[in-house]
Amino acid sequence: MFEKKFSLHDRLNAKDFELIFESIMKHSKDGLFVVDSTGMVVMVNRATEEMFDFKSSQVLGRNVKDLVDEGFYEPSVSALVIKQKKAISLIQTTRNKKKILSTGIPIFNTHDEILFVLVNDRDISHINRLAETLDIEDIQQENLRMDFSDLGLAANHFESMVIKSPAMEKIIRTAIRASKYDVPLLITGRSGVGKSMIAKLTHQLSDRRHFPFADLNCGSITASLIESELFGHESGAFTGASQKGKKGLFEIADKGTLFLDEIGEIPLPAQAKLLKFLESMELMRVGGIKSIKINTRIIAATNRNLEQMVEEKLFRSDLYFRLNVVPLEIPALEERKEEIVPLATFFLNQLNKKFKTCKLLSKSAQNLICEYHFPGNIRELENLMKRLVTMTEGDVIEAEHLPSIFLQTNVSSSVSIGKENYKETINAFELKIINKVIKKYGSQRKAAKVLGISQSTLSRKMKNMLPPLIVH
Repeated sequence: MFEKKFSLHDRLNAKDFELIFESIMKHSKDGLFVVDSTGMVVMVNRATEEMFDFKSSQVLGRNVKDLVDEGFYEPSVSALVIKQKKAISLIQTTRNKKKILSTGIPIFNTHDEILFVLVNDRDISHINRLAETLDIEDIQQENLRMDFSDLGLAANHFESMVIKSPAMEKIIRTAIRASKYDVPLLITGRSGVGKSMIAKLTHQLSDRRHFPFADLNCGSITASLIESELFGHESGAFTGASQKGKKGLFEIADKGTLFLDEIGEIPLPAQAKLLKFLESMELMRVGGIKSIKINTRIIAATNRNLEQMVEEKLFRSDLYFRLNVVPLEIPALEERKEEIVPLATFFLNQLNKKFKTCKLLSKSAQNLICEYHFPGNIRELENLMKRLVTMTEGDVIEAEHLPSIFLQTNVSSSVSIGKENYKETINAFELKIINKVIKKYGSQRKAAKVLGISQSTLSRKMKNMLPPLIVH
């Protein structure tokens, strides 16, 4: 049996087509501009008026060449389409200096003659401005690329990093220099700032990069097992020990690098054994009688104040000085705010590839994210992006999709507790939030929805509270 095929003409009459076309012209966010075969403008939608800053009455019935001559925009894509009889895309500049990506598409009759040209316009000014900003940043990053290239590091290692602040650039340069020498490295900084990333980078930059990189979180291992994890054990060394014995991480990382994260959590007995290893580069397994010569580089990291721990006799001073040959302190994310949006974008791109999505952060969402202090630093930012990608509908992540704490952070800094009483201070704080939301969404109805309260409750709160605060 043959299946009968239907075209749109079988289902829609001329009036249907007209209604569909009118709806597209009215609601399209792109500019739509139609000219006839002579170049006379016959149709313009509202988006075009806003984009080019003119009224339809100023251009309808006029030739596109005259509009160019009078400076409405340049050049004319429709004139080129009529001349060359093919679709053309180009960048137009409007009289208010906007950059417009303009695509003209010819519409032919049955005799292959042009009847009309449909022009689709899209404002790309913001992309242009972003490109100019990125050009400046690229110059700064190119210097780092050259340093990486000199060390023979594969490009993909650099491309997986986001370096936008002078502080991080200085840290990367220090890591590059330190990678050339077989000395211990001590990385300090709050939890989640990227200490393990710097450790892995230093290993990849070094001559040891072709050998193992092993790591241990010292805070995740009990005091009774940490020596076995580091130095290994012989058969039957203790209850529950492997009958075959086990290599420790120092042996596993022989000729490579061992990264000891949270070194401040290591117990004092293990500290003494670690110091002995650093002095001799020899170890003895738990329960063993034979020394094993090892060639391993140590990189340690902590979010604790080791100097204070030394004073409190919680960390050996001789071990501290052994580890602190090249110190690197990574600043918190709130101290390098210029990296927050680039990092968020980096994580979004990774997640978009993983989940086959096309999520983007709106400007308002970016602004709120930049004002947040991120106590969990990069790790918290990455987890936030995972949450937003998986829990928000649509491709654009807006400010209202962010957890409520971001809105609170945005307004709390401008409300101070002076001599007012407690109730007045609370009212002022709450009203500040309400005003901020109303200003953003334009109506009490929308604001109430975002705040999760009814419109009547919102109105009552506004009547009973202090006079509205000025929102800058």
